[in-house]
Amino acid sequence: MTPRFYFALFVVGPALCVAQQIDPNTLINVFGTPSNYAASVNPHDPAASGVPLAQALPVKPINETLTDPDYWDIDELPAAAVADYDKFDWSLTKRLSASSDTNFLLSPLGLKLALAILTEAATGLTRSELQSVLGFEMDRVAVRRKFANIVNSLQYKSPQYVLDLGSKIYVENTAHPRQKFAAVAHESYKTDLTPIDFHNPPAAAKAINDWVANLTQGRITDLVHQDDLENVVVMILNTLYFKGSWRHQFAPNATKQGQFYVTPKIAKPVYFMNVKDKFYYAESAKFDAKILRMPYMGYKFAMYVVVPNSLTGLNRVLDGLTELRPEMDLLQERFVDVTLPRFQFEFSSHLDSVLRDMGVRQAFEDTASFPGIARGQSLQQRLRVSKVLQRSGIEVNELGSVAYSATEISLVNKFGEDDDTAVEVIANKPFFFLIQDETTRQLLFTGRVADPTLADGSFKHLFLAVSLQTIHVNGGLRSEASRLNYFDIDLLRYCAEERKGNVMVSPASIKSTLAMLLEGAHGTTESEIRAALRLAPNKQEYREQLNVYLQGLKANSSGVVLENANSVFISTKLKMKKEYEQMMQHVYLTEVYKMNFTNPDADSNFINKWVSTKTHGLINDIVEPVNVNPSTEVLLANALYFKGSWKHSFDPKLTKGACFYSHGVCKNVAMMDMRAQINYAYIEELRAHALELPYEGGRYAMIILVPLDRDGCPVLIRDLPYMSLDQVVSNMEPTDVTLMMPKFTIDYAENMVGPLQSMRVTSLFSSKANLSGIFEGGSPLLNSLYHKIHMMVDEKGTIAAATSAAMVIPLIENGVQLKVDRPFVFFIRDNNLGLSLFEGRIEEPTLYVEPIAAKAPVPVPVTPPPTTTHSPAKISYARI
Repeated sequence: MTPRFYFALFVVGPALCVAQQIDPNTLINVFGTPSNYAASVNPHDPAASGVPLAQALPVKPINETLTDPDYWDIDELPAAAVADYDKFDWSLTKRLSASSDTNFLLSPLGLKLALAILTEAATGLTRSELQSVLGFEMDRVAVRRKFANIVNSLQYKSPQYVLDLGSKIYVENTAHPRQKFAAVAHESYKTDLTPIDFHNPPAAAKAINDWVANLTQGRITDLVHQDDLENVVVMILNTLYFKGSWRHQFAPNATKQGQFYVTPKIAKPVYFMNVKDKFYYAESAKFDAKILRMPYMGYKFAMYVVVPNSLTGLNRVLDGLTELRPEMDLLQERFVDVTLPRFQFEFSSHLDSVLRDMGVRQAFEDTASFPGIARGQSLQQRLRVSKVLQRSGIEVNELGSVAYSATEISLVNKFGEDDDTAVEVIANKPFFFLIQDETTRQLLFTGRVADPTLADGSFKHLFLAVSLQTIHVNGGLRSEASRLNYFDIDLLRYCAEERKGNVMVSPASIKSTLAMLLEGAHGTTESEIRAALRLAPNKQEYREQLNVYLQGLKANSSGVVLENANSVFISTKLKMKKEYEQMMQHVYLTEVYKMNFTNPDADSNFINKWVSTKTHGLINDIVEPVNVNPSTEVLLANALYFKGSWKHSFDPKLTKGACFYSHGVCKNVAMMDMRAQINYAYIEELRAHALELPYEGGRYAMIILVPLDRDGCPVLIRDLPYMSLDQVVSNMEPTDVTLMMPKFTIDYAENMVGPLQSMRVTSLFSSKANLSGIFEGGSPLLNSLYHKIHMMVDEKGTIAAATSAAMVIPLIENGVQLKVDRPFVFFIRDNNLGLSLFEGRIEEPTLYVEPIAAKAPVPVPVTPPPTTTHSPAKISYARI
């Protein structure tokens, strides 16, 4: 049995809200009836029917002596925190909010406490990364003292609120915990180590779930299942439960239905609460938003609500979230008319990718180091983090709030001025909120309310999409003002990490296909596609972005030919929506064909002929007759063709056999040779050599990244998201280079559903897909997206070139000699626009074949004229 370390924490995440009329008795059951509520009710007052009249009145503290006389809320705003431990909270919230446009709820404190305990057990680079991302000082004693103060403050009990913070470490009863770790966990984090028999999963799961349910007031009852406990050695649990009553409560009988603008054009009916009283408030010019502080009873906790002034202004707030704290310090007491929707939601979210993006990477790798937890860990028993899961929920109504969170981290074995003028805060549009401990200024919860209602889907039709492309290279693509580049790196990463051998994709072709789908998408499907492509939230804005992008996919010169074509083949039995058809033609430059799909042979031949024409004969058979039948409703296709000639040609006479090392095996491949002054740099952050091979004209080029280590290509691809291709290019300088790189030819095909799902485009391929904007009377879903490419790189030119790993030897003339003798990464991109046409990883170049001896020597020209060669062809098609 392989031992595994399991770590669990409680946190919050995004979700949809449920809005409904709250029964007054439910409010009392949830929050209880304060003892100083008046009991008198006028039975003749219809408005008071079933609702105690005094319930609408603000509740005053029962024992004023429990309040801190120095508490800032009485006089002024708090001073800055001693340590900037909240930087992690803001950064985490900002990254999570950028992942989608839906509701989310996060407990930064719950996750931070768990990671702090984990940091105590870490060493080396693993510990350094955790310290850096969490913002911890190097002095461990100072960190422990800080957290001891935070935990002690949160454990203060009051009859006016409930704050239960729980932390426990379950250890397999055969293990031997280190006494120092146990002492630090207890003294600084109030966390005890408890022995448990993980070899009895049913009993262990029950014990753990009972403990969690008790501390979360029954809100989380099934955090772990017995299947999760197989081979577990250690589990660390952290829970956070908060229940508070508003100091200025909303009157339940004043709650009325109103319109909440989910988008500028979509409004949904929700129940709005209302209260008029003195609050701390500010109008922020920086964020063009109103900031409101809503205190809870007990003079310790408060909720802050940030409501943008415009219907689309929340992104401005979230983009600048790390600068919100100074704006919160500008609040002044004013008389405010507050209108806030009731909301309630729960959510579970995996945070490992977010933490990786923030810089916590070593903890997830095989080289992670956590020796501080228990004795007896051999090199074969080292642990790494495999999962970070957050579960949370929140309920906000007239009397107050309930919020709770859980985080699970699994470690596995490596194998204005005060006046009488009232201001209004009307939260009838997406808004941001946070719950803060006012004495320590720790963020207990952060979240976004994007839609206080529950959405549902409808029946979906079957949809199939395929991505093809043709590229005839010697070349690339770019827009300095566009964030579309991030999609390119994500796509390469998720295509390459689970696949061996050569990998090649065309982000330009796939983006063209996704753009056509995005135009007909709504709801979550639209949000996921738009987020993956990093497009603006406003449809008109991203239409302009994509139109500029597609317009750039064309070139025709003596050295480079670039052509992009989109097409929609729609069944004659369907009626395409007029707006969608117009957008396809005018924005996405797409041809529309009507077909009856009753003759599979003829229909597939027609589509394949279109593909063959657009790819100049490089791809001839993207669909088979079996793929086209009467059930087919819509097929979307994209074809991208690129043909280029090297600006500095390789001399064919110098091509010879040489070793190329792939997975430790030497293969005799055809290695080309060229000497020229080209852009080059060694990128320390990537541990890789970077080289630019321009095509004729200079606009297009192939960027080659060669890892320093012979087996370093997987790490290089994982590191690329942390350093953009633009940054790599900016570091290059003209250098005299002797380059030896292999020839290669690729015929590559892959269903892109898996990689796109890893990029969080999931609903598109499920029954929840919402593509209702394509045609009348239905919404299709996508079950496949095939990507097909043909590519050839030789002495004359290439469709996509890549280099991995290299050997660099300084030359006398201040140049370098670069031998690409191991797997490498390449990009073909447009230097003017800065966007990638093709990208890939080469592990299997063309094998070397000895040339047949000629009868007579063939003269070699001194300067070979530039010639062209077929590049990869790629096409994308989607069948609905």
